Amino acid sequence: MQFDKFNEFDQALLAQIRAGRTTMRQLDTDASGLRNLAWPLCTRGLLSRPVPPPRVIDERLRALQKRGVIRFNGKAWVEAT
Repeated sequence: MQFDKFNEFDQALLAQIRAGRTTMRQLDTDASGLRNLAWPLCTRGLLSRPVPPPRVIDERLRALQKRGVIRFNGKAWVEAT
């Protein structure tokens, strides 16, 4: 299995969702700690411009949704059952 550079961030994101921070507004706060974890992931490559931490959070939410780990119920992110 290939090492996933997003694994630590994804686990922290899932922990925040389990703790009740289920909207983008709640996830994109200093209290969640996700901004600090997102900074190393903001730079894509040597020649590309860095993206802001909220975009990293959103991209990882979408990736987890695509894998069937979480889903959006119209108001908030929840774990898929």
